[in-house]
Formats: sequence, C-alpha cells, structure tokens
Amino acid sequence: MESVETIDIARLEEAVVVFYQSNSQDQAITHEWLTKAEASPQAWQFAWQLMQLGKSQEVQFFGAITLHSKLMKYWHEVPAENREELKQKILETIVQFAAGPKLVLNRLCLSLSAYIVHMLEDWPCAIEEVIETFQSQRIPNVSAEAQLWIMLEVLLGIPEEAQVIHTSVKRVTLRGEIGKRVPLVLQTIETFLKQQMGTEWDTEGYSNMTRAVKCVNVWIRNIGYSIEACVSICVVLLEIVNKCYWPCIRSGVGCMSADENELAETCLTAMVSIIVQPDCHNYPKTAAVLIKMFLDSLCDITQVEWKRDNDNEDIIVHIYMLFVTAVERHSGLFLSGITATDPELSAIWSRMVHEILQCTDKPGIYPVEESCSTMALAFWYMLQGDVFAMPDEQKRKCWEHIKPLYAHLTTVLVRKSEQPDESSIDKWNSDDLECFRCYRQDISDTFMYCYDVLDDYILEILAAMLDEAIVELQAHPTHWTKLEACIYSFQSVAEHFGGEESRQIPKLMRVLSEIPYEKLNEKLLGTALETIGSYCSWLMDNPTYIPPAIDLLVRGLNSTMSAQATLGLKELCRDCQMQLKPFAEPLLDACQATLVTGRMKNSDSVRLMFSIGKLMSLLPPEQIPKYLDIIVSPCFEELQTICQAGSTTPAARIRTIFRLNMISTLFSSLNTDLDDELKDVHNVQPVLLVMQKTMPIFRRIAEVWVEEIDVLEAACSALKHAIVNLRSSFKPMLQDLCYFIVASFQTRCCAPTLEISKTAIIIFFWEENCKPMMQQLLLEFVQHSFKLFENTPQQNFSNISDTMEMFFACLTQIVKKVPQVLEDKTIAYDRLIYYAQRAMLLPENGPIRASTQFVTQFVMQSRNHAHMTDVMLASGEQIIQTAMICVGYMTPRQQVEKFADVFLSINKKYPAELAVWLKNVMSVPNFPTELISEAEKSRYVTLIIKIKVNKRLLQQHLGELAVKTRGLVPLQSPVN
Repeated sequence: MESVETIDIARLEEAVVVFYQSNSQDQAITHEWLTKAEASPQAWQFAWQLMQLGKSQEVQFFGAITLHSKLMKYWHEVPAENREELKQKILETIVQFAAGPKLVLNRLCLSLSAYIVHMLEDWPCAIEEVIETFQSQRIPNVSAEAQLWIMLEVLLGIPEEAQVIHTSVKRVTLRGEIGKRVPLVLQTIETFLKQQMGTEWDTEGYSNMTRAVKCVNVWIRNIGYSIEACVSICVVLLEIVNKCYWPCIRSGVGCMSADENELAETCLTAMVSIIVQPDCHNYPKTAAVLIKMFLDSLCDITQVEWKRDNDNEDIIVHIYMLFVTAVERHSGLFLSGITATDPELSAIWSRMVHEILQCTDKPGIYPVEESCSTMALAFWYMLQGDVFAMPDEQKRKCWEHIKPLYAHLTTVLVRKSEQPDESSIDKWNSDDLECFRCYRQDISDTFMYCYDVLDDYILEILAAMLDEAIVELQAHPTHWTKLEACIYSFQSVAEHFGGEESRQIPKLMRVLSEIPYEKLNEKLLGTALETIGSYCSWLMDNPTYIPPAIDLLVRGLNSTMSAQATLGLKELCRDCQMQLKPFAEPLLDACQATLVTGRMKNSDSVRLMFSIGKLMSLLPPEQIPKYLDIIVSPCFEELQTICQAGSTTPAARIRTIFRLNMISTLFSSLNTDLDDELKDVHNVQPVLLVMQKTMPIFRRIAEVWVEEIDVLEAACSALKHAIVNLRSSFKPMLQDLCYFIVASFQTRCCAPTLEISKTAIIIFFWEENCKPMMQQLLLEFVQHSFKLFENTPQQNFSNISDTMEMFFACLTQIVKKVPQVLEDKTIAYDRLIYYAQRAMLLPENGPIRASTQFVTQFVMQSRNHAHMTDVMLASGEQIIQTAMICVGYMTPRQQVEKFADVFLSINKKYPAELAVWLKNVMSVPNFPTELISEAEKSRYVTLIIKIKVNKRLLQQHLGELAVKTRGLVPLQSPVN
C-alpha cells in the first residue's frame, strides 16, 4: 500500500471499507496502514473530510475516531491560535450528526470531552457552558432528547479522557481542576433525575437515565467527591431502584424488564463507588447514615427475592454487592457496632449482618439456582480476622458476640455445600460444575474460619447435622446430598483435630464404614474416601479404626472413585505406615488386583505405587521379592519390549513415561530401613535389587529416547528418587549410576542428567570411599556441558537455555553444599565464569537467575582458593562489564534486580578492585548506552561502590539506572 506521507482521500476511504469488510489477514495489513495514517499530521485535515455528509457510515466513523485519537495523543500539534476554530468545528460537526449515526456522534462527544480537558486552563468555564448550552436546548433544529444525549455523553467522557490523554499537565493537577466541577455536574444530574421521577419512562427515558447515573459513577470513581455531599444523590438513586423494581412485582408480572434491570444495576454500582471512596472512612457518621439508607430502602427487595430460581437475580446480586462492599470498606465502624452503646449503630450492625447471613444462605445451589452467596464468604473471613486483631478486652467481648453467628453460619455452609442430585444435574454444564467445585473449596476455607471462632464446638454442630442427615437418608433413600455435605464439612476441618478427640470423630468413622454406598450416588463414596485421607493423623493415634478405613479404601480402588481412593490410601500409608504392618499383605494383594484390571487412569496407578512401596517396606525381607516380581516386573518387561522394538511412536512414548513414573514413585517410598530398631545391616535394600537387574534398561531408554526430554526426565526422576530415598544404602549401585550418567552425557547433555548428577555429588561427595568417583563425575558434568556450549553458536544459546539454566543452578547447589569440590584445580574455572556471563546475556529469566546465583556463590568462595582468586582478578572487570550491559539494556527490566547479588558479593570480597573495575567500565563513552550522562554514570558508580550490605537499596538503584539507560519514564512520574 502507498506511503502515508501523501494520503489520497479516495484511497483512504477505500482502505477503510476494506478494513471493515475483509478477512482478518487483509484487515491486519490495512490496520497497520490506517494506524500510520491516523498518526500523521495530515489526519487533522482528512478527519473532517471523511465526516462529510454522504460518506458511508464506516468512513464517517473512521473520521471521528481519527479526530478523537489526534485530540488524545497529538494535542501538541494544534497551534494555540487554531484552538478556538477547532472547538467550533467539533461543535458544528456534533450538531451535524445530532440525528445519528450514534456511533459517530459518540466519538465526536468524546472528542469534545478530550478538548475540554486540554483547555481547562484557557477555557475554565467549559463544562458550565456545555451544560448550559445543551440543558437549555439552545441548539436549533436539534431535538431535546438529542441535546440531552450529547450533554450526558460529553460529561461521561471528561473524567475518563482525563485519565488517558497525553498532556504535559500532571494528572494530580488535572484531577484537581476537574474536581472543582464535580458539585456542578452532580447537581445537574440530580436535578435531571428528580425531574424524571414524576414521569412515565419509555425506552429513551430509561436510556437517558441510565446514562445520567453512569455519569455519577464515572465522576465519583475517577475524580471523587466527599460522601457528606453524596447523601442527596444516594436518596435519588435509591428511589430509582425502587421505582424500577416494585411496579412489576405489584402488577404480578414478577420479572423486571431489561431496561429496568440495567437502570437499577447502574444505580447500585454508582452507590458502591460512593461508599468505597478512598477518604470515606474519615466520615463514619455519614457512612452510617448512608448504610442505614441502603438497608431501609433495599431490604424489602431482598426479602421478596429470597427464594430459589427467583426472576430478578441480577438486581439482588448488585444489592448484596453493595451491602458486602459497604461492610468491608467500613469494617471498623461495624466492629464498633458490636460493642457500641449507641443503639442505632448497634441496630445497623445487626441488620447488616442479618442481610449478609441471608445472602450466604440464599436458597438454591450456586451457581445454577442462585448467584449471590459466593459474595458473602469474604466477609466472614474479614470479620473473624478483625475481631482477633483487637486488643484483648475488646476481642473477648466481640468473640462472645460472634460465636452464635458463626455457629449459625456453620449450619448454613453445610447446606450450601450440598451437591446437585440426579434430578437437577441435567441443568448443569461443565462450566457450572467447575464453578461449583471452586465455590465448595471457598466454603471449605470458610469452615476453617468458623473453627477459629468456635474451636471444638464446631464438631458438635456438624455431628448433630450428621445425625439429621442419616435420619433423612433412612426415610428417603435417594436424599444423599445432605449426608455427603456433612461428611465434606468434617473433612474441611480435619487438620485441626489430633488423636485426642474421642467423641465426634469416632462417630464419623463408624458412619463412614456403615453407609450402603452401593445403593447411593458414587459422589458420596468419593467424599468419604477423601475424608478418610484427611483424618489419617487421627487414625495414627486411634488404630482400632484403621481396619474399617482400609475396607472402605479397598472398596474405592475398584470403583469409579479410584482417584480419591488412591489419594486416601497414600495419606494412610504415609501417616500410619507402622500401624498398617498387620494389614500389609492383604492390602498389597488388593492393590495388585486393582492394577491388573487396568481400569484405573495412569495417574491413579502411579499414585498407587507410593502406597505399594510403603506397604512392601513392612514385609519380611524374604517376602518382598515375590511382590516385586508380581507388581514391578510387568513395568520393566513392558519397557524392555518397547526398547527392543526401538519404537518411538507417541503411544510408545506415553507408555514409557507411564511405566517410568510408576517405578519412580515406587522408588520414592520403598525403604526397608524404617527405624533404628528394625535396621538390619545385612539386609539389601529391595530398590538395589531392582536396579541391579534393570540398569541396562535405563541405559537403553536413554539411547532410544535421546530426543525426548520428558522421557529422559522420567528415567532420571526414578533414579533420583532411589538415591534420595536410600542415601548411603545406595552406595553399591553408585558406580553403575555413574556409568549411566556418563553414557547419557556422551549421547546428549541435558537438564535431567545434570540434575541427577548434582543429587549424587551432593549426597556422596562426603563419603571418603566415594569421593574420587564423585570428583570424576563432577569433571564429566562440567566437560560435557562445555562441549555442548562450544558446539552451539552463541546466537543460538537460547535454544539450550534450559540446559544452561540447569547447569548453573546445579553447580550453584554443589558449590554451596559441598564447597570442597572447589579444591580441584583441574576444573576450568575461567571457562565457567565465561559461560556464566554468556548465560547472563540471554533474554530468558531462568539462565539469568541461575548464572547470577552461580557467579555470586563463586565470588563468595573464591578467596578461600588461590586458583579461584586468580580467575576472579583476571575476569572481574569483564564480569562487571557484562553485568552493566545487562542492567543497561540487554536484560528484561524485571530481571535487573538479580544483578544486585553479583555487585554485593564482589564488593564484599574485592572492594578495592570493584572500585577500579567499575570506574574503568563506566568511563567508556556512551556505555552502556548514550541515553545516560557522564555525571549520572559517575553518581551510580559511587552509589554501587558505597552499598555493601543493603540489597534492597542496591536493587532500587539498579532499577533506576536501567530506566535511565533505556530512556524510559519512571512509573511514578506523570505520563507526558
């Protein structure tokens, strides 16, 4: 397309039509050209040409948005002597389009808003004149409705344009100037709304009133106004809400129209903006007056609509939003209402808490049958938190006051956590179910806040509800949802109760073991299984309840709820391992039988292997090989089959990762050295027996799947779990592991192999007889990484950024935990520093973080070893130069603060040298960029040298330096 330097109007019109009528690819090309045209100085001329009568609506609209864009961003292009002419043109064009299209007229009104904001100093009475002109209907040949519409659109635009226009005036000054006009604007809107209250509203009337109320909201939200002066407008807004609501109720229609809904919701939203203004807490009496007004005016509506599947849910949501927001914003006022001697304030407190409790207890199931209750949950967290933060005497009094409230809330939450039953589930889609899952989790968290207030008494409340649910289930066998909700409630507070609780939890355990799950919905079984898992710490101290818990979990393994069963069994095996010894064999048989069926998901099978490992660890040594052969051998047999076939299909990859994850999980939990009393020095760990037989398979996997990093991760994860779990017991296999690692390095140096090398070095370097092997492994670790770096062109280092990140992250951990490795003079420390600098210069966050941490650790250890000190003295200035390049322009600005550690470590170990290096580096002209002056560079050099400890302050200085060298505007400065 032609250059935008000489814009032909016909071509421009054609481009606009193409943009609005073409496909997305053509649109993208046209959009780029139109954007350039819009930004050109010529746009001031062609904008008016495009808005001439007779042009298509698309062309006129583009002309209007071009004018608006120019006024927003390019005001500086308008000479002072031309500004009056520009105003007249805007006004004339508004009159021209007064009858529509509204799309074009709206942009012209916003253009006038932007013009007014720019001209506040030169045209101080602009807003007054606009209101007077259009309110008095002084524009000939334009209908009264159109003039009202234009006035409201212009007023609506002024606060919003003030937030976004490009201007040299500070935002705070601009806001202050516009703030002087708030009383006039609100008075104008209030007068208009009052005039409308005595009339019948048609569609146009609703539209104008909604626009007027939006005006109130925008001015309050963006500019602000003392709530003392907002009382009268709130009275009007509440009257409008009631006038929108009650006629349809009294006439028997029942459901508000779309216009009524929109107007009422806009009024309620405006009142939210009024009651949450930043300084409104300074006016507690007025806040109390407003909140009482809200309650007096709106509670009748909430009472009528407090039902399931009500017709006017949207307005109820907005009313409760107003109530909850008012309480959260004025929590101090409400807390004082608890202890207040003022009966009026105490009455407001009681009424508001009742309303929020009613909001929480809204009939129906969220989110399909009601959508209010979720808003109230945050209030209950805030209330107990604020009470516990009070001084002791006040806290005691308030605590006693809110206990009955939270006891009632507990019963409400149990009901609200009920799941949809079979008769209603058909109305639910996947989004509804996910929303309900999150809502139940929020309820679970709220049960925790109830416990904080009620302590053990919460169990008595839940136990009483459990009894009621059982009675109801016996009377109505299909009513399972209440029982499921009660069990879920017990699960939510489980972490607070240890083995000493002997009244309600035993009762719960008996109920869980006696429920006829096969006759009821499967979700009940799922919740029961999760609850067993939650109470495993209690079961550890009450082992008599373990057998029925096991029976329930085994039943779950062979059901559709196997995920919950494997989770519960995992918790039981982890917390109660020793108590499970008498049940280990039958449990293992049950697990094996479940695995053989193949019905479980892969993730559930992997999780089950953790329990299998824990249970196997309890067996006599002579019995373990039998179960290894039954359960583990199929994993290795399948892996061997896949490797022998050499197949790398997606299906083979999925099965390989699945089997490796099963083995990995088993290796993490199978350890026969359970405690000192049971240790047998002659006992060979079962994991070692497995690995001795299967290490060739691991080697073959590394060869076959060399290009699949997730397969290598799974293989290395299995070996890592074996090392971490067995630690010193792993020594017999250490040499085989090293052979595997080196063979893998020779095929491909990648992150998983680096990580397992690090794990082995950190654990076994301290063992004297393993030290030579670990020193050699470290050399291989470094040399193969160097080989990868050398064979990769530096411009392609981002392609291996994950490996570079892992290399330096592992090396940092090794140096930190085993500093003796640095005694080895055969390691090329200078090359380590060189490649660390290359990693610093990458755009990815991981290598930047890992390399700066390594350099920091290297510097801190370097004074302990002469050969490292020599490297630092030779490379120090280059490190500083690289760090300054990164801070100056290379590194993403969010990552710049990571270099503070590098400077601090060098300043600590090499203070004199740092001063010389930094001055040498920064003395180079235009370094790091030409956007920073020599004087500023000198100042930052002094600051960096001066700060020896305060990391936060140094990070701040580096951030400021990065802003200056990149020519950016600091965040706290006004946008120019």
